[in-house]
Amino acid sequence: MGKSIKERIKESVSDVEKDIVDISKEQRGGIKKEYKDIEKIRHHKELIYYKTDALAIVSRKLGGFDEFLKIVDELTREGYWMMNSEDVKNILANFGISAPGQNRGTLYYFQNKKYIN
Repeated sequence: MGKSIKERIKESVSDVEKDIVDISKEQRGGIKKEYKDIEKIRHHKELIYYKTDALAIVSRKLGGFDEFLKIVDELTREGYWMMNSEDVKNILANFGISAPGQNRGTLYYFQNKKYIN
């Protein structure tokens, strides 16, 4: 005879618990990697974090507005356009949830207009 409803429910709950544990481990690993990337950017001395002929990524930390404007002016004169920006948050402080006031700065993504279709 087959399993009882109670046994099938127990197995289903157990499967869900295993899935939750696996997802949690995966997310924790992703958060740790993201934290390492953020720290690498945060400790980078120059405002231009990455630059090629086609792409430039500028990190603007809190403060330093004049220096940031000089970099943006320089990139614009070289033919780069700002395409996107994203806030850099302290993700570990709140277990991956950034609260207001957790901003570490902003990343600005520039693309050279030669490579924009």
